Amino acid sequence: MNMLRLNVRVALCPAWVLALVLLINLPVQAQAPAAPRSTGFLLKNFKDESGDHKYTVFVPQNYTPSKKWPVILFLHGAGERGTDGSLPTTYGIGPLVRERAANFPFVVVFPQCETMNGRILTAWSADSPDGQRALKILEQVEKDYTIDTKREILTGWSMGGFGTWALAASFPERWSAVVPVAGGGEVAWGEKLKNVPIWAWHGRLDRGVRPEQSRKMVEAIRAAGGNPRYTEPTSGDHNIWVQSYGDDSLYAWMLSPQSDPAKLKPVTARSTDPKAAPLTVGTAIPFVPALDMPRAGYLRLGNEALSAVADAVPKIVPPSMLSGRLQDISDYTESQGYGFQVYMSGISWNAQLSRAVIKAYRKDRLNVQLALSNAQVTIGSTSLSGERHSAQAGPIGIVIGHQQPVWLSIDVTPTVVNRKLRFKYLGSRFQIPDNNWYVTAPAGVSTRGFGMTEDKVSNGLVSGLYGKKGMLEQKVEGIVPTLIAELEKKVDQALATKTVAGAWPLPVYEPQLRVWPQDVSTDEQGISLVMGATAGAVDPYKPPKSVRTVDLHGPSAGSLAPSKKLQVGLIPGMIAPLTEMAVEADVFRIHVGDTPSPVLAKLAEISVLSEAIPDLKRFGDQGQVWTELALAGPIGISDTGDKKPALETRSLKLRVSFKANAASAEWQPYAEFDLSLRQSFAPSLIRPTSLTRAVVLSLDGPVEIEVAGRFAAGYTPQNDTLDLAKVQSLFKEGWDDFVNYGGAPQVDLPDVDFGYTKLRADEVAWSAPSLSTSFGPAGVKITNSSDKPLVYETKGPYSGWGGPYTLKPGDHHDFPISYPMLFRRTVGTSYEMFTLPVGSHSEYRSKVAGTPAKLWQAREPEDMVKTAETAAAPASPPADEKK
Repeated sequence: MNMLRLNVRVALCPAWVLALVLLINLPVQAQAPAAPRSTGFLLKNFKDESGDHKYTVFVPQNYTPSKKWPVILFLHGAGERGTDGSLPTTYGIGPLVRERAANFPFVVVFPQCETMNGRILTAWSADSPDGQRALKILEQVEKDYTIDTKREILTGWSMGGFGTWALAASFPERWSAVVPVAGGGEVAWGEKLKNVPIWAWHGRLDRGVRPEQSRKMVEAIRAAGGNPRYTEPTSGDHNIWVQSYGDDSLYAWMLSPQSDPAKLKPVTARSTDPKAAPLTVGTAIPFVPALDMPRAGYLRLGNEALSAVADAVPKIVPPSMLSGRLQDISDYTESQGYGFQVYMSGISWNAQLSRAVIKAYRKDRLNVQLALSNAQVTIGSTSLSGERHSAQAGPIGIVIGHQQPVWLSIDVTPTVVNRKLRFKYLGSRFQIPDNNWYVTAPAGVSTRGFGMTEDKVSNGLVSGLYGKKGMLEQKVEGIVPTLIAELEKKVDQALATKTVAGAWPLPVYEPQLRVWPQDVSTDEQGISLVMGATAGAVDPYKPPKSVRTVDLHGPSAGSLAPSKKLQVGLIPGMIAPLTEMAVEADVFRIHVGDTPSPVLAKLAEISVLSEAIPDLKRFGDQGQVWTELALAGPIGISDTGDKKPALETRSLKLRVSFKANAASAEWQPYAEFDLSLRQSFAPSLIRPTSLTRAVVLSLDGPVEIEVAGRFAAGYTPQNDTLDLAKVQSLFKEGWDDFVNYGGAPQVDLPDVDFGYTKLRADEVAWSAPSLSTSFGPAGVKITNSSDKPLVYETKGPYSGWGGPYTLKPGDHHDFPISYPMLFRRTVGTSYEMFTLPVGSHSEYRSKVAGTPAKLWQAREPEDMVKTAETAAAPASPPADEKK
């Protein structure tokens, strides 16, 4: 539930890297004022006896009232509670619907839970105000739109997953399909749900809501005679909604829940537009700056990383950035005793970028070299005018680099100006070899005046242009400032639209962070860029009066070690001001029964608490307690002194309220305990598979907990004993259960993908005050799982064929490269050839016993219940290329 967004996530924003690359092309959402719409995501208002309630409805793009539409009711997680009506669309099914908005065939209803401090697990139940209102909003949508009420689909994630089980059990005949995601419920509901079409999802690595919650529900329904579907991806965590709602077969199943989804035709698909924005969350949340944090992180782009970036540039540069128009040319010349004014207009250019090289080579100097091939300059028209003679010529072509690329070399100094990355232009070099360019004769010439002939004019123009090579070189170099300005614009756009997340230890409220360049330094090994971060207001509708600034005292750009690799550093100390901001907004309080730990939940049982508070025994079995955890001060990260970080807080509150019996009207404050906690941990890099990397946060020693307590003001106990040691023991047992469940917390570290090249994490290190990750070439791995030697050759994008290499049975070869690699081996009289993607693992084996071995995608640990076997991608040119 966002309720328990407890998985620590280290967000690596590849845009930080790509923003430094010349000629990037990142999609940016247009910000033009939106016209009134009748389809898409529409903010609506529902009015009842308690007032106005905002909600969102998604209406299909091709909606027509002449057709009955299936409807999905989506119940959100705890992090999206509020009254704005938009937050429910930012996590869960909403972002995936946005990806499919062009063809999504369902009306989707997004009600919002408005109860902020109540129980989370029961927030959407049929007897709760929010659960009842959600059903009334669904009924309102069914009045406003033409809905097929026989195809009402119920789904929800996290807190909404619990609500999905609850509403399904309360109204089992109503729903045509039910999809609980990362939820849970009561096993007693099994009998009620046995005839309901259900497809439940849960991530095996979910530490926020443990997968046992879904497993027990599925087992109970099966025991009652039902047949629910259940998917538990082995790599899935609490954000399993990305996989579940991203699976197009789920939507086909929703319309035909008695069928095998693998056999159904898709009813929707994500956009295939290459310009479409990638999956984003939080897009409906207004970003209102509240907290500035200078020196919050850094990026080190060493020359090895810059080389990987450069190799990708020719593949990602759009044609529009390799074409344009040049200024008209006005000149004067003399020929055969006559003087002529020459005017060339309509000049355009285009080129092919065949290679790029980016290298830092000394202090404040970055060199970018672009290899231009078949660069064409077209002069639309040329006019010559003299006292008695004149001529007009049609298009003239100038072709540069037809034999081999011609290099354009650019020197810049990266700087930061007003939180924007700028590239100060220092100079450029572009020299055209005499044998690597030519001029075409004009297409048509007309003349006026004695002695002026078409041939003379044509030859004169061509020879004249051959004599102007220096001018052409200057014209090409004159394009550079425009390219730099375009680069700076795209850097600004990329950073302005990026909202990133960092390591976050709280079970509620995940901050919005926007990063900005603060300081940059260039040396002979690479570029160092220090980033500041701005956090958005916890409640954007109640922003602070001013933006607070907290310096995190991270390193300066000039103090970073001159590594040649890519390094990304985060200052975990940002957790302190961020949690302080959350405390001020009073968003961190949670009933212990809503935590993922059943051991912590025991602190809400009167029989357990009475061991520490004997006074509770006087209420007997009729007494009830409400126990919640609340954060009253910041959480910090400190250094243990032995190069290991520690999470600590001295402001955790355990608050107990009571009722003498169930008939009592209100909870009465009873006791409060002050907890201080310190837990050290050791971050390290692990390799879950040959293709993936993750950081594991292993606990380093037992947790340190101190407890102080008192009875609430105004309450007089009959027995004033408080067994603080028992409270400490109970809380420590719950903490240990929470942090040790499923092993040490593990965070995936995705490859840094530049579109053609890739880098992969190879080291994680803590050096106060920063936690850093370094990245090296993602590489290509080949394993021989056959019983015969494999003989093959390889080729990179700028090299000839290497080898032959012989790979013995049972062995593997690793190629530490950041780019795709061509593979070929001799089969009979021809070559079998494949393109092996960077970061891939290929396996030479027989697909079926007794058949010839072939190169296949290697079999990694299964992620889903079943996996598909995929052959390596064939190369281009075709694999039957002759020897």
